[in-house]
Amino acid sequence: MTIEKITHSIRQTVFSLFETNFGKRPEAVRVSANEKCLIIRIEGFLGSIMETMIAEKSYGALNSTRELIVGYMLSQLDQDLSSELNLDVAHFYYDWNDSDLSCTISVILREDEHYALDDPYPGKEEVHQKVVDITQKVQKVPEKIHSFWVDGDFLVVIRGGLLIELETALLEAGHESALRIAKRKVEKRYFAQKMNLAKIVGRQPTGVYLDWAFDLDRSMIVYSFDSETSR
Repeated sequence: MTIEKITHSIRQTVFSLFETNFGKRPEAVRVSANEKCLIIRIEGFLGSIMETMIAEKSYGALNSTRELIVGYMLSQLDQDLSSELNLDVAHFYYDWNDSDLSCTISVILREDEHYALDDPYPGKEEVHQKVVDITQKVQKVPEKIHSFWVDGDFLVVIRGGLLIELETALLEAGHESALRIAKRKVEKRYFAQKMNLAKIVGRQPTGVYLDWAFDLDRSMIVYSFDSETSR
């Protein structure tokens, strides 16, 4: 099956999952893919409800609602990707952007192969150095960094070996949700404001999404950009 057919099928699957489970389709779904990763960008779902929560600063309810929505969907999406499209899913990462009410679900395929492959692109060394500098400010230098572009509009950065002893203790005590919320608040601010990607890659990002696989001690950062075809 071609990439075009796979992305079209996933897009229709996501629309169907939302309509079946929540009675409402998102305004838009875009799916980008390569041999390593799928990026599913969902826009405008439950817009007025989310906007009210953000305006009222009901962040606890907002985070809970988002986690329930995506968490409920992922098991079904995983099943559909495996059974219908025969895709080998290694891990899901997801995050939301308050400014445009978008959600990005990132699907890593064959994760162990990522670090064995080189993905050169202009500015890669500078991107990695900025990631090291920023990560060191909030926790420690990553033991491993890998990055690549998906569909020309999403820059993916995977960091490995991040957890410090305090974070490990919090996870062992069952505080994964609180740790994720705190890390998102701190790290997203730094990665949104300090990366200076416009200077490094020549394009201004429109959003940044972060998530962690604490069991693997890995994190995924996704920067979204306006489509090159519209520039």
